[in-house]
Formats: sequence, structure tokens, C-alpha cells
Amino acid sequence: MNNVSILRYFLATIILIAPARAISQEFNYDFVQGTYASSTIDTGLGDIDATGFGFSGSFSISQNLAFTVGFGTSSADRFLGIDVDTSSTTFGVTAHSSSGSKTDIFGGFTVLMADVELSDGFTTISDDDTGNIINFGFRHMVSDTLELTAAFSRTDIFDDTSNQTGFGLRFHSDEKLSLGVGYTFGDDVDTLLLNVRLAI
Repeated sequence: MNNVSILRYFLATIILIAPARAISQEFNYDFVQGTYASSTIDTGLGDIDATGFGFSGSFSISQNLAFTVGFGTSSADRFLGIDVDTSSTTFGVTAHSSSGSKTDIFGGFTVLMADVELSDGFTTISDDDTGNIINFGFRHMVSDTLELTAAFSRTDIFDDTSNQTGFGLRFHSDEKLSLGVGYTFGDDVDTLLLNVRLAI
């Protein structure tokens, strides 16, 4: 497997740090969030374990539109003698609308700027690119404190396309603070997500 193949498999982890995949209580689209991601990537020659951290925010610009921004980094265990590290910056918009008293539907477009560095301990190769993420899904309040989210995202970057489907649960401890857990899968990548969100 060449460096380009490893890079493409690994890119899925930076996608998961992007903002606006879930919401806060009563569908508040004004928040800041910290996220931890743990991924397993099946390359066909073995699995790569990767971890990532990210910070993101969502800020309403109208009743049904929010601006989103985020930054994330990730790194993987050495695979075939190569270390892979990535960083990403995102910004975009999310449109949302109520489909009932307890359910919102949403769709978003995000610009993704990514930097990838591969190193074998002697030589380092880096590359960067700008791509995009298109996502859509729904959010539903199961109870006053528990929220369910389901979403699909499609990412185009480095001349490659990645599809991810995700599900999440969010527990609201009060009107400001909430804790989320999620799971995403697709294109040979499985990821567990944990995040803390503060409504503003």
C-alpha cells in the first residue's frame, strides 16, 4: 500500500471533527463544543487506530440558518512504518427547520481545509487540500433531557470521496451544558465520538 492510499483511508478521521452534527436542548444552534474521536480504519492490509480532538462552534445568523466553524487534529498508530498526522479547519452553514414539536431536520455545506503529514522517521511528506462536506439528518428530543441524532455526510477532498452515517445521543444536564456520545461508520472507518457542549 502506497502513501497516497494510507492518506485516503486516514482522511475519514478529520471529517468527524467537523461541527454541527448535533444540537443542544430545544434545538439551540448557538454553542461551542469540544470533541474526542477514536477511529478504527480497515485498510485491507490491517487496521489503523487513530485518535482526534476538535473544537467547533455554531452561531445563528437567522431563524433557520447558522454559521459553523471548527478546528481539529488527529494522529494514527504507526502503520507499515509510516506515521500519519492531520489537521483541519472548517467553516460552513447549516439550514434547519422544525418538522414537529420535538423534531428538527437539517442540511449543511461545509468547506474543509486539510493538512496531512506522513513520516517514516527519516523522510516527511506533507500535502494540503481544500474540499467540502455535505450533510443532512434529523434531531429528535426523546425526553426533556435526552436527544437522538441521525445524520449522513459526504466529503470530497484530495480527489477522493468518503461517505459516513452516524447516530448520537445527547444528555442535557441543564439549559447550558450537555454531553454527547456518537458512532459513525462507512467506507471501512468506524468511529466513536464523545463531546461536551456549552450553549451560548
